[in-house]
Amino acid sequence: MNSSTVRNRFEKKEERRVRFGITRGQALLFLITFTLFFYLLTELVFASSPMDEPQGIEVTVQSGDSLWSLAVRYSDQHTDVRDYIIEIKEANGLDSNWIYPGQTLIMPDMP
Repeated sequence: MNSSTVRNRFEKKEERRVRFGITRGQALLFLITFTLFFYLLTELVFASSPMDEPQGIEVTVQSGDSLWSLAVRYSDQHTDVRDYIIEIKEANGLDSNWIYPGQTLIMPDMP
């Protein structure tokens, strides 16, 4: 045995460098967990109970029809036409008074 091959037991050992932080596997696991959490959160928020479908008659808009003419045709005699137009717009999610031929609208039943 050679003195150059024998280790000195009193010699200070090289300390291993300690790695702080996260590993790639931990980062990937965090990313998957984070994505899954927010996916489930959005499903809970947007998957609320289905909205009640408005009750009424389904009508296809013909050329020359307007909200006013449809409201006059499908409202009862005791309902103000302007109020019925507001009900039609709310039932169909319309933001304006524009309607187009071929468009399907629901004429809600008035209480």
